[in-house]
Amino acid sequence: MFVSMTAAYDGLSDRMQQFISGLEGIHDIKPFRPLFQTSEEDRKKLQQYELMYPPRLHPVVRIHPVSGRKVLFVNPQFTVAINGMDERESRALLDPLFHQALVPEYQYRLHWEPHTIAMWDNRSAQHYAIHDYYPQRRYMERVTIRGGPVTGVPRADPAGIRRLKYVAPAGVDVHGGHKPH
Repeated sequence: MFVSMTAAYDGLSDRMQQFISGLEGIHDIKPFRPLFQTSEEDRKKLQQYELMYPPRLHPVVRIHPVSGRKVLFVNPQFTVAINGMDERESRALLDPLFHQALVPEYQYRLHWEPHTIAMWDNRSAQHYAIHDYYPQRRYMERVTIRGGPVTGVPRADPAGIRRLKYVAPAGVDVHGGHKPH
């Protein structure tokens, strides 16, 4: 399954797009640490990975270097927090951003057949391998092309955030049974 994180970004409200502009996500292998705690050899591998891949800051909204489009650049596998926010605030913001990848309209499910080849751009797509091919085995060769620096969008100007007004549907009491002031 593949998800367009450009579509995921476009699907956010204008207000949320403005809010997350300029924020940085902390990307870390922390969620994978429990996989390395069974043997001494695993712990040594984990130490190597932690040296090779220390936590990094990446923009929450990046600019695709070819298309110039904005991309939501977070995922629950590596984005552990938002820089400058406490854990509770980070989680409250990241959870709805992670859920953007679950919207079916942003997804493409490839139906594998013999000799199928798939290529995707990790700068703007997320991939999730669904284990739906049992008892067959999936054979995969991965080639990663080294990219350039990740460029984000600047922090939004609060004065430029469009004020949205809620318009209730006809017949809905917006005052909760109270008279308006």
